[in-house]
Amino acid sequence: MNYCEECNVYVDDSLHHCPLCGKVLTSSPQPNGLYPDVVEKDYIDRRTFMTDLFLFLTFLFIGGSVILNLLVFNGTPWFLLVAAPILYVWILVRITIISDMHVGAKVLFQILGVMGLALAYDFVFGWHGWSYEYVLPFLLIAAIAYIDVYSYIHKSQWRDNLVYAVVFVLLGFLPFIFYFTGVTHAAIPMALCTFASGLTILGLLRFAVRRAYGEIKKRFHI
Repeated sequence: MNYCEECNVYVDDSLHHCPLCGKVLTSSPQPNGLYPDVVEKDYIDRRTFMTDLFLFLTFLFIGGSVILNLLVFNGTPWFLLVAAPILYVWILVRITIISDMHVGAKVLFQILGVMGLALAYDFVFGWHGWSYEYVLPFLLIAAIAYIDVYSYIHKSQWRDNLVYAVVFVLLGFLPFIFYFTGVTHAAIPMALCTFASGLTILGLLRFAVRRAYGEIKKRFHI
């Protein structure tokens, strides 16, 4: 078939001029007129490369600190001072910042990460108990307050919010259990955390009653 270089179309062989623009037709397009040369480039996914790099550095630093701690062991597992912050950064970046998980799950992983960090430092520096006597209650208070405010603002996500609210409320009674079993002795953080959990329970009960009443009204057309 003949070809019009102006319109970039093929035309029947019986025609000598393009019916669109009137230009003289050629027997074929110019070399690479339709398919220009494409220069192949080596493509590297930078995000994957950076993840692999940080993963390698994580194993390098944690593994190196463990080996060095064992070689010069003096009774103190100081490698936790290196491992705990690195692992927490992984939780912070991969789960909290760039993840698309529900905000309740992100808060839950933050509690676990910060608590693990506090326990590691408390253990290395003599195990004084400040991690579970003070850090844990105030972490849970912050988590309960956050999910309460988030649930109030994002009412459309009430199912997911309700699940995580219940989880945080149950966790909020841990300081109460620890206190009355003799594990902890800090009364004020325990009382504040228990109060926050109890207040949230009242809010959940009020919400449940309203939802049930609304369903009854809809079903019986009240």
